[in-house]
Amino acid sequence: MLPGRGEPGSSRPGAACCSVVGQWCAALSASLGAARVARLCVTLVALHLALGPASAAVALPQLGDPASDSLSPGVERRLGESIMRDLRNAPAAEEDPDVSAYLEDLGRRLVDAGGVGQDFEFFLVRDSSLNAFALPGGFIGVHSGLIAAAESESELAGVLAHEIGHVTQRHIARMLARSREAGVAQMVGLVLAALAARSNPQAATGFMALGQQIGQDQMLSFSRDAEREADRIGFDTLNRAGFDTQGLVSFFERIQRAGRVYESGAPSYLRTHPLTTERIADMQARARAERYRQWADSLGFRLVRARMQALLDPSVEGLRRAAERFEGQLRERSTLDPVAAWYGLATVRETQRRWLDALAALERARLALSAQSAQPPIAHSGAAASALGRLEVNALAGLGRIEEAIARSRDLSSLDPGNDRLRHQEMALLLQAGRYAQARQLGESILGRRPQDAIAWSLLARVHAERGERALMHRARGEVHLIRGALPSAVEQFRLAQAAKDAGAQENLQIDARLRVAMQRWQAERIDSAARTRETR
Repeated sequence: MLPGRGEPGSSRPGAACCSVVGQWCAALSASLGAARVARLCVTLVALHLALGPASAAVALPQLGDPASDSLSPGVERRLGESIMRDLRNAPAAEEDPDVSAYLEDLGRRLVDAGGVGQDFEFFLVRDSSLNAFALPGGFIGVHSGLIAAAESESELAGVLAHEIGHVTQRHIARMLARSREAGVAQMVGLVLAALAARSNPQAATGFMALGQQIGQDQMLSFSRDAEREADRIGFDTLNRAGFDTQGLVSFFERIQRAGRVYESGAPSYLRTHPLTTERIADMQARARAERYRQWADSLGFRLVRARMQALLDPSVEGLRRAAERFEGQLRERSTLDPVAAWYGLATVRETQRRWLDALAALERARLALSAQSAQPPIAHSGAAASALGRLEVNALAGLGRIEEAIARSRDLSSLDPGNDRLRHQEMALLLQAGRYAQARQLGESILGRRPQDAIAWSLLARVHAERGERALMHRARGEVHLIRGALPSAVEQFRLAQAAKDAGAQENLQIDARLRVAMQRWQAERIDSAARTRETR
């Protein structure tokens, strides 16, 4: 029997579970950082205690019945936001604007097709392992290794649709509720293993092994049911979005084959999404029952996949091998997609800061694209235009041709006016050119549409610093900290803004108001943290 679970001398249910959580948190701190792990562990312990003691038997909620959850959608979303704040500060979460834009476009297509009435956020994790995961509240992470390994856009879309199924059916919330029987240790393991996998796969494996000590059979049974339901939801979503449903089947089949060949080093996706022969057979039967629908990979997918293949190993040696691979494909004409191969090579040269070579490879990509399409390359919009154009702008800027880079950036923005990632690039170039008034105007235009844009606020802070506007500089830095959840730092910056005394009357009123917001949130967080601490003693 686990100590603390009905043993004499146990003062409260789950007391020993908290000690197990302590062991897990200590193990995770080495890979994720002690402060972040401690905050998340306390959050999860408090959630467990709030759900009630484990002394009474809890029936497994019916899958697909949101009303039976003990964890509300609002709490689930806040938990996801808390995890995302920590992930955004991790090195692996460094944003790639082009890939992020593509994932958002693809994810939105799937969400709209599924008729889902909730917010989703799709984000890139720079990790060469083949994996994807869903966090509480609609946050879906995709490893760069998965994008690089996808053999078709339908395969990648199938994985995202599967993860969307986990979110819409609220499987994570149900697992958290179910963990009242297994104890808080099981609950923490389910959520934190995903985090550990990003920084230290060995730590993640240890977490999963520890989690199996408590309530293993019940949780595994739930997990199998959840995976089957996510398969069904994902398949239907993929079909409604117009993709080839065989993509999900082919991905599962490849993963299963990889698991058989490399038992000791099976893909991460196989460990976090256990496959069974029955699941694959079910998907095959579903695919055979549907009319075959061919889906031509979009230009955006082809370019993003090539970019991830180019950057899978960003070391000096890794980039050299990637360049040789792309050059070999082009020389031997062994690729059916020269556009992507040239773009992949251009990405390698950009990363190596070989700007002229990057521009030359990019020009070859455009020529190949013109040969394939009736439209000139400049006419392409969305993720494809962003991927081609941003690389060109970066190369021009790297060569010192700043004004030319700014003009090219504006051309791209005119094609895709809603793409603020392009505007971020233009704003940074205006800063570099010393055109601070224009940079400020552009930043304020972005924030007028997206006031929670941390990148725009960060660039605006640099603009104010260059102009000697100390109050506005500190206010902008405070907004960045507020968006990222660093509330003490936000309060400090807003107070520095007040003390600067060089802002106008209206600006001072805004600074005062934002300081009050930051103080209120910080106070609420401290009260909440104190309550959690008392509960866990």
